[in-house]
Amino acid sequence: MPKPNIGRMGLALLLLYGVVPVVIGCVVVSDWAGERTAPVVCGALLLLSGGTMLASAVWLLVGLGRQWPPLCTGGIASILSGGVLAGASLTHVLPCSGPA
Repeated sequence: MPKPNIGRMGLALLLLYGVVPVVIGCVVVSDWAGERTAPVVCGALLLLSGGTMLASAVWLLVGLGRQWPPLCTGGIASILSGGVLAGASLTHVLPCSGPA
């Protein structure tokens, strides 16, 4: 029986932070009728990327970290999630208030 890869399993624990985009996406998408199109699209992308991060984390933990495709998939989903948040902030879809 091959040894588990502890480093990859540690990274799988970081992918469990995919819960945050899933919750944000659920909140935004649940009120899709009262929102404009742009926030709903951002919420849907966050829901998709967060779900992919969680699925990758579970895949890595079940496989004991011996496979690299879930790590790559989770990393790409994490980059997508961060890109959506950055893009939404830069385009003022996500309201960010600064110092007054």
